[in-house]
Amino acid sequence: MRRLLLLLLIGMVFPSLFYAQDRQNGNAVQGKDAEYAFEQLEVKPEYPNGNEGLGKYLSENIKYPKKALKNGVSGKVFVQFVIDKTGKVTNVVAVRGVEKSLDKEAVRVIKSMPKWKPGMKDGQPVKVKYTIPINFKF
Repeated sequence: MRRLLLLLLIGMVFPSLFYAQDRQNGNAVQGKDAEYAFEQLEVKPEYPNGNEGLGKYLSENIKYPKKALKNGVSGKVFVQFVIDKTGKVTNVVAVRGVEKSLDKEAVRVIKSMPKWKPGMKDGQPVKVKYTIPINFKF
């Protein structure tokens, strides 16, 4: 039941699930180790089996922390991460949290994601920074 609810909640946020941003002002940084904005890419990074696969992964792997459930804590944790040139998920941080146990669980589940198909710019794989919301509701 909880997984079904999480899947439904994840499905409601997919239209605004991804956005990429620069460290300083929202513009993409150019150069060897640049992290590119999602809309600047020729080929977007892709989770195995696309958004459907990502939704399934999140719904099957997010575990609502018992402490937060017991205390009635819910909310949306924004997690930022980078898909590197090999498709590996790196630099995972909760940039806007709700409560320590929810933040920790959101970071854990993102860190444990399998490799993505990397983004491409000018025919080369590039790093792409994402921020996604993970909604905890019961």
